[in-house]
Amino acid sequence: MESSEIEEKIDTDIKLGEIISWGPEDLPAGPEVETDPDLIIVEGRADVLNLLRIGVKNSIAVQGTQVPKSIVELIKEKSSITCFLDGDRGGTLILKEILQVADIDYVARAPEGYEVEELTRKQMIKALQNKKPVAEAETEVEEEKEAKIKEEPEEPQKEKRSGKEAVLYKMLKELKIKESDTVFETIKKLETGQAIAFDEDLNTLFETHVSEVFEKIQDSEACKLLIFDGVLSKRLLGLVIQKEIEFIACKNKDEEIRIPNKISVFYI
Repeated sequence: MESSEIEEKIDTDIKLGEIISWGPEDLPAGPEVETDPDLIIVEGRADVLNLLRIGVKNSIAVQGTQVPKSIVELIKEKSSITCFLDGDRGGTLILKEILQVADIDYVARAPEGYEVEELTRKQMIKALQNKKPVAEAETEVEEEKEAKIKEEPEEPQKEKRSGKEAVLYKMLKELKIKESDTVFETIKKLETGQAIAFDEDLNTLFETHVSEVFEKIQDSEACKLLIFDGVLSKRLLGLVIQKEIEFIACKNKDEEIRIPNKISVFYI
């Protein structure tokens, strides 16, 4: 391993240790999200991590286009709110949702076609320095929408991902899952009471009823992804941690449990 790769790994490990799980939804956040008078809102966990790399510790991830109520309440306590979002349609969708439920002050965007998690230190600093007042950002979003309508009136309708789908694909990208469509289709077609598990190569390990999922996982040594139509309990989470499962898709979780940062959870 090259020295630069070693340094990057050490840096990543340190920053991973700084990420906290905040609020009832266990949202990824920087360690100063409550104490800092300013707040930066981002899309996902990888964005929080990238900001930690440049010393920004007051960010929190919405984890989708539906803004959690806990973030709406947190916003009310802050002096200044900045949304730092991807330079794509997904970032615009999240911005629109936030504007419907909360008052923010500034908007910073990654360059067009880039995601916040991909930006270099220099690019992130520049994007934050060039943040715009929310009124100006709103105007640009509307102008962009009108321009696209005029430019592409006859273009065939393309398959577009909803905000929630975009979050799922981003989670899977972070986990380096190459066949993301397989996971998406499995979730989409999941039947009532069904549970399905995959290994890291997305080979199906088992399909069963949720009532038997605990025993099935106990007998499995290769499970990395678990998708089930049910609620994640404290007992099941303990087994998931023990078996080093990296991704869970489920209906909900028991209120009292907290999800470790090393496990990605997508709520169906």
